[in-house]
Formats: sequence, C-alpha cells, structure tokens
Amino acid sequence: MARIVSAGNTEVPAYLVLVSKGFAVRNEPELNDDQKECWFAEKAGDQFVGDSPLQLLGLVAMHEARGQEWMASDAEVDAFLQTCYPD
Repeated sequence: MARIVSAGNTEVPAYLVLVSKGFAVRNEPELNDDQKECWFAEKAGDQFVGDSPLQLLGLVAMHEARGQEWMASDAEVDAFLQTCYPD
C-alpha cells in the first residue's frame, strides 16, 4: 500500500525519474514579481514546463498516457465536473 503526499521530499525523486527517462531538466527564475522558479524538461523536441519537478513529472505522465491529444474533450470535462463537483 503506497501513500505519497506532494511535499518537498518528492521533488528530488521526481527529478530523478525524469532524468532516468532521458529528459534534460533545468530550472530558471521566472521574470515576474513572484520570483518563482520555472522548471523545464526536454527530450526529443518535446518540452514540458512547470513550477516543480513533481509538476513536470505529472505533465510527462499525462503526455505518455494521452499522447498529442492530451487535452480533455468537452465530454471528459463534463464527466470530471459531475464526479468531482456534484450539485
């Protein structure tokens, strides 16, 4: 039984998974007032951008599972809203 909570101790393992998948991973400060980091994972012309390695890993997993048609259809959005935000 696994229980993993999104926290600071998940960032390095997420980074290591991305590197093991062959991604070049880097971070850069965003040019805004929040001074948040902006993370990039790149491989074979694909680029994923997020706020953390964990967020990058989620984007990569979504792309691996759904491919170029990763965006949700209207029907999928409606089903999500009904399931997660019932009346």
